[in-house]
Amino acid sequence: MKFLLAAWLIWLIAVISPCSAQAHLAAAGAHDDPSAMDRAGTAPTIAVIPSVHPRSAQGAQQPAEGQDPPAADSLHWESSARMHRADLFAGDHGTFLIDRNGLEFRARNGHTLRWTFGEVHTFLIAPHHLVLETYLNRSLHWPGERTYRLRLAQAVPPAVAARLAEAVARPSRNADPNPKAPAIAAIPARHRALSSGTNGVLRFLQGGIDYVTAARGDSRSWRWADLQTLSEPDPYHLFVFGYRDTFTFDLKAPLSGKLLDWATDEIFAHNQTMNAPASASVNEPASGATGGHHE
Repeated sequence: MKFLLAAWLIWLIAVISPCSAQAHLAAAGAHDDPSAMDRAGTAPTIAVIPSVHPRSAQGAQQPAEGQDPPAADSLHWESSARMHRADLFAGDHGTFLIDRNGLEFRARNGHTLRWTFGEVHTFLIAPHHLVLETYLNRSLHWPGERTYRLRLAQAVPPAVAARLAEAVARPSRNADPNPKAPAIAAIPARHRALSSGTNGVLRFLQGGIDYVTAARGDSRSWRWADLQTLSEPDPYHLFVFGYRDTFTFDLKAPLSGKLLDWATDEIFAHNQTMNAPASASVNEPASGATGGHHE
């Protein structure tokens, strides 16, 4: 009986550990980020821009010089960091870096971990935190996938966070938006949460939707590929359904039907692209072929 109780407790800790780690990161965000308030400031009051049609603003959506996400062949960012694994209780100090080939953690003891972008299942990034979920099994036969939590000494620039999301491609959570990115429209809003909520600005960009707030850990940057759909029960409320999270907004100014239609069309187009079947030459045998085994 004692053995069964001990086994049950071990299993419970294994299941709860990664979930609680990610919940803590989502709630705390950049709690130890001294520059978070400088970047976000107090929630700005930005007027809605209903007269600007999204398509007519395409030429104005290029970020100013110095704000572009780095090109794939020039991406390189690194910071001192401490890494924890969800199934281990000790942490390692070292250097974490992101480059065009993937992500890497070099521990001071000489041990190095490296992940290609294809080996990353999903992630949650904030200016000073990164939760990395891989496709690897957890050790000691604990259930779930192997998760790494990193506390970063240097703040991740929004351009690097955006480039990481593009490189991984799969839906993720980016809590490090660029508040200065050119917006097609911006609406002051309140994010409703279970316990309280935050005030900020909902910004519609050419590549997705951002929610920028001075509240730590609650900002978001969704690419179109991160979103499933939008729902507007009335012009003053908006539900943002992402693959990794869902936000409910009380809008302080009405959302125009034209802007909502454009955003939902963009989401639908990107979902269609992701769900498009692969080329027949890859997944289907050539005409006239019989049988066969594909590795």
